[in-house]
Amino acid sequence: YDQAEAAFKQAIALNDSILESYTGLAGLYLQTKRIDEAIREYETALSKNPKLVQAHMMIGMIYESRKQYDQAQARYQEALKINPRFAPAANNLAWLMIERGGNLDVALGYAQTAREVMPTDPNVADTLGWIYYQKKVYLKAVSLLKEAAEQLHENPVVLYHYGMALYKNENKSEARKALEKSLQLNSNHPGAAEAKTTLAELSSPP
Repeated sequence: YDQAEAAFKQAIALNDSILESYTGLAGLYLQTKRIDEAIREYETALSKNPKLVQAHMMIGMIYESRKQYDQAQARYQEALKINPRFAPAANNLAWLMIERGGNLDVALGYAQTAREVMPTDPNVADTLGWIYYQKKVYLKAVSLLKEAAEQLHENPVVLYHYGMALYKNENKSEARKALEKSLQLNSNHPGAAEAKTTLAELSSPP
């Protein structure tokens, strides 16, 4: 890592207009948990080219990981101003909106864009499926969340989403399986409380 850092810095000293040197150095800092330094390098790259979509995206993801959601949302929006069909930003922005009580119809538009660009990505299927769940379109939700759960079968939150959609769609036996597995994987995931409540309802006599 030390040699790589020195090489990136030497590249910048030799030619400070090659943006890959800054983003490469930023990526190195991310790997070594030097987060503030990573942001600084991405910002330096953006000062030279404000339309660098990936740099906006990476800063957005850093802010999201720090729970600085307003800043993350702003960065994803900046990326989408530059490229309205940049699927990773569209998906992440849609997810932030539904998790933070944003407009479901606007979030749906972003998620649909992401799905058009990345039709096989399970994370996009999960986002879009969960939006349909929130909108009470349970049949569509089940279809998308099944697709996500089959590929991300060790992700407790995805399984929780799938289980809840199955429950609302009256498929109680499969709902129980999905919810139980989600809790086996992580009994404290963000949807764990609702998963436990729903399982209790499924286990109680009619």
